[in-house]
Amino acid sequence: MHTYHIHIKGLVQGVGFRPYVCRIAEAMHLTGWVNNTTDGVHVEITTDESTAYLFYHQITAHPPANALITSHVIKEVSLKKYAAFTIADSTAKHGTDLLLTPDIAVCPDCLNEINDNANRRHGYAFTTCLNCGPRYSIIQSLPYDRINTTMASLAMCNTCTEEYHNIYNRRHYSQTNSCPNCAIHLHVYISSTQETKIEQEKIIPGVVQSLCNGKIIAMKGIGGYLLLCDATSENTILQLRERKHRPAKPFAVLYADITMASADVQLRPSEIEALKSKAAPIVLCKKKSHPENNIAIRVIAPGLDKIGVVLPYAPLLYLLSHRFGKPLIATSANISGSPILYTDEQALENLFDIADEVITYDRTIVMPQDDSVLQFTERGQKIILRRSRGLSPNYYPHPFPITKETIWATGGELKSAFAIQHHDQLYVSQFLGDQGTVESQESYTLTADHLFALLQIQPQKIIVDAHPAYAVTLAGTALAEKLHLQKPMVVQHHKAHFAAVLAENNLLQTQQPVLGFVWDGTGYGEDNNIWGSEVFVYQHHQIKRVAHLKYFPQLIGDKMSKEPRLSALSLLQHFPSKQQHLQKYFSATEWEYYQKLLQQNNTIYTSSMGRFLDGLACLLGIRIFNSYEGEAAMQLEALARNCSYKPYDAYALPLVDGELDWTVFLHELMEDWQQKEDVSLIAWKIFYSLAKAITQLSNHFFIDHLAFSGGVFQNALLTDLVIEQLSKKRHLYFHQQLSPNDECIGFGQIAYYHIEQQAAPQETAVTSQKIISSIL
Repeated sequence: MHTYHIHIKGLVQGVGFRPYVCRIAEAMHLTGWVNNTTDGVHVEITTDESTAYLFYHQITAHPPANALITSHVIKEVSLKKYAAFTIADSTAKHGTDLLLTPDIAVCPDCLNEINDNANRRHGYAFTTCLNCGPRYSIIQSLPYDRINTTMASLAMCNTCTEEYHNIYNRRHYSQTNSCPNCAIHLHVYISSTQETKIEQEKIIPGVVQSLCNGKIIAMKGIGGYLLLCDATSENTILQLRERKHRPAKPFAVLYADITMASADVQLRPSEIEALKSKAAPIVLCKKKSHPENNIAIRVIAPGLDKIGVVLPYAPLLYLLSHRFGKPLIATSANISGSPILYTDEQALENLFDIADEVITYDRTIVMPQDDSVLQFTERGQKIILRRSRGLSPNYYPHPFPITKETIWATGGELKSAFAIQHHDQLYVSQFLGDQGTVESQESYTLTADHLFALLQIQPQKIIVDAHPAYAVTLAGTALAEKLHLQKPMVVQHHKAHFAAVLAENNLLQTQQPVLGFVWDGTGYGEDNNIWGSEVFVYQHHQIKRVAHLKYFPQLIGDKMSKEPRLSALSLLQHFPSKQQHLQKYFSATEWEYYQKLLQQNNTIYTSSMGRFLDGLACLLGIRIFNSYEGEAAMQLEALARNCSYKPYDAYALPLVDGELDWTVFLHELMEDWQQKEDVSLIAWKIFYSLAKAITQLSNHFFIDHLAFSGGVFQNALLTDLVIEQLSKKRHLYFHQQLSPNDECIGFGQIAYYHIEQQAAPQETAVTSQKIISSIL
């Protein structure tokens, strides 16, 4: 007989690992213990060597479904005698070294109980088990135990306690366990101070009735509050848009199940799999020409051909959607421009300007998260549009070497998300929104502080964007000063994008040159202009800019991103005869002002592909103003995708002295427009021509490995056209776990740091060789 100690690291807490180990030990008649610590799960058993290794293989080779083991080790320790096998108290070691469990969508077993009239959890809105429920959103400290979550103040009843201690029960050591006898209570408010006194079992039927009556409901979800209303009522949706100051940005639609959703959208196997996954994201699906549920499609996603579909990922949403029996609008509850509201106090103070009723419950959210969003192209390429609930904050496996320093990369300003590398663990925060408001900056700081505290870390190296005025840059600089660290490392925006997609595809050590296309809306360039259509070459741990769109004037800073008419006017600066087509979009005073502005010599210039597409959309009469980011380009894509005749001739985009000369492209496009070509055909040719230009650049530089990043590559049509033209001739690399938009910047900043670290020894070696050669 010997005693063996097993240490298992990874995503092993909040997934039922301790109960699983306990059951295996019981079945094998072993004695010892298992517990959680801040560096994973530890197990100790006393048995013979053969049995020990059989047990070790079983628990590591066949872990619980939601677990992800990153490493494990067994070693013999001093002999101990145990009377039984137990789950020992958790212990907190100095420092944290584990993955953090994301929130997990409600599982089929819990849904069966909710639907079973004979089950004591029938109709209970907070049914969870070892395999599902909130995790990341309620963790206050580690290790993962009820006392360290916001369930701590909610005592279990005797029956739940019996389940908790029953080794054969699905809720053995389930930290979120509750039932109607020890319920998490719902509360209904009709004003910020007035709660409606109503029996618990009548609340959901009452909410359903309010929805049927055309009311807008603010309901607490897993990661924050949601706004819900009848998706078949155009008047109610328009009222929601007016109250939320959201005139056109598409809303997600909550369907009770796949069957209901398939009546309105075309669902492919990949989309169904994603919708039913444990992350349960919003998935953009192509709408049917005649939706069968009579949803008010005209006001749900104006000008677009896809709908954001989501299934109920929490029991509360499941019960509500099934009892309502029709699709529901389900959108994040926030004031325009601010992050999602997640505290009851915030909701009661702010949401009655939008909602008619606010529904809260007693379990506190500590980590706010929007719903994740993704889509699949027609050729099956997955594109993550927002990485948040269910997907954050882990990144595994990651491509970086272990670091001695804890690195904090503050990310980008728009669609912000920061990244942390702590030794051999990597974390990428949930989507934190645009950092242009105080509320967003507060949410960013709260999330960073919470993760630092949770992981018991303090940054030792900070990386920031090159834009000196970005809030995230200032935050990183301020923390470096506070902690008396070296000045933050500065990484140019688009180089971080390129480094991110390289790292996601394990290309940091490649011996082959890689041609990178980073196309987006904005990023502060190394020449003090606004970059956004960058073509880079990565070779020998060096990133070199080799091409970009020909510069055009950046008018009135960020206003240009909100007004496609300004992008169009800027593109037509040297086409005075064409400008008359735009004059109707400006007042006389505006026209005179912008004409003078175009003549100034001190103008900042841009190479932004996003602004280029905005300008083309305006010229085609699609959008004059953007009511949300990317609206013009998204409608241009939708129009192109629905083109009935798809020609395969392209607008020219020649490379001249490192610049892609779009003037020929624009001239040819305007000729098509003046000849009354169908606008959808012109839209198609725009994206086909861009894909063709990528092919030509690959040929020009004789590089077969191509990588793509930046918000423009959220465009499913462009991505498919690139795949169609090049997948059989070139090696193509897209993002894997991250979005191509600015959410990948923090990860890319860390990738760039490692590129620099790897380049430094090479430079030293080259210098040494030169010295030796000169001596010889």
